Amino acid sequence: MRFFQTIVLAVLACLLYSAAPASAGDGGRLEFREWGIRAGGGINPSSYIQYYAIHPYVGLSLWDPASRWFEKYGLHALWMIEPWVAYVNDDHGKYKTESFEIGVSPLFARLVFGDRSLRPFLEGGEGAVYTDLRKQDLGTRLQFTSQLGAGLEYEISPGLALGFQVRIRHMSNAGMASSNPGINTIYGLLGLTFH
Repeated sequence: MRFFQTIVLAVLACLLYSAAPASAGDGGRLEFREWGIRAGGGINPSSYIQYYAIHPYVGLSLWDPASRWFEKYGLHALWMIEPWVAYVNDDHGKYKTESFEIGVSPLFARLVFGDRSLRPFLEGGEGAVYTDLRKQDLGTRLQFTSQLGAGLEYEISPGLALGFQVRIRHMSNAGMASSNPGINTIYGLLGLTFH
């Protein structure tokens, strides 16, 4: 476990250094572009495990050449860091459980199409989660997540947008234990984005 803590701290240190304010003329550093909060729920279709989560996030610019390339085609691209906390309810089957999960997706991308009032977007990325869900034999409490989502956001006023998205998430321990069944979840999220 100490190995994973060291890796997480090293990644966070790199992210904080990269996100530090850029000096004049330094176009290679990341810049804070937006932040938001989302809430919603999801279900695992096979076991009916239910998830109710809050997902805050921060959006950072990509490095300049990548940002310019996306903007050339009318796209707005961001690197996102998304922590979340969720209540997990499994009231089906023989063993009924209530649990929680706490996670973060440090490698997450957001791609917004166009700059109209109503605009579609795609999101996806990788993360890690700690959960005490025990009904499933997950092998470890530390799990890894892969996620992909799509949605629409509507600009309510300059600098504020309301969004809705559907997201699919796969969670497993990535082979760290002999038991690695994985859990797939379909989410619906509603949130606000501040530019």
